Amino acid sequence: MKMKSKNYLLKNVEDYWEIINYNYDQIQYAEIKSSVVVSVYSLFFTAAYTIDVLDDENVYNFSMSSFVDYIPMLFLIPVLYFTILSFASCVRCFLPRLKESALKSPLFFGDIYMDYKDFNEYHPKFKELRDNPEDYQKHLTHMVYVTGNIAFTKFLHVNKAIKSLIRSVIFFVCYIACFYLIQFITN
Repeated sequence: MKMKSKNYLLKNVEDYWEIINYNYDQIQYAEIKSSVVVSVYSLFFTAAYTIDVLDDENVYNFSMSSFVDYIPMLFLIPVLYFTILSFASCVRCFLPRLKESALKSPLFFGDIYMDYKDFNEYHPKFKELRDNPEDYQKHLTHMVYVTGNIAFTKFLHVNKAIKSLIRSVIFFVCYIACFYLIQFITN
């Protein structure tokens, strides 16, 4: 009977580590998505700067001589708003505000650094934890909980960044269309 319970506990511990690894993968995916959003914006900014530098016809030369010339500018306000919101969401994805953990654990790297002076102090505490299956499972469960919360928080922020990116692109396309439509009508 004792061998069966030990095998069950080992399998149970493996399940915890699989969930923890899955959560870490989700954290990485969220950060990669956030990096892609920042990269897309950098491509847009680079293209705009390049067009400005190569601009012989003064594409960015706006005349504000009539009320109609201000209409396209109304589309730029949401573009700026959603761009700032998207960047802020990307930063929050990379650096989320996390809740303070109540359980100090020799499994977390931050707790290892903060709570143990050296390896000689850390090793007996870790060995004691590993030898007590109930406490070890409690710490693993806590680790699953924390990594799951981090992954969820990061995904909330990156999804907001992606939605804001899409909205800023839509408003920018509307701005360009409105700008050239007014140019076409007035000339």
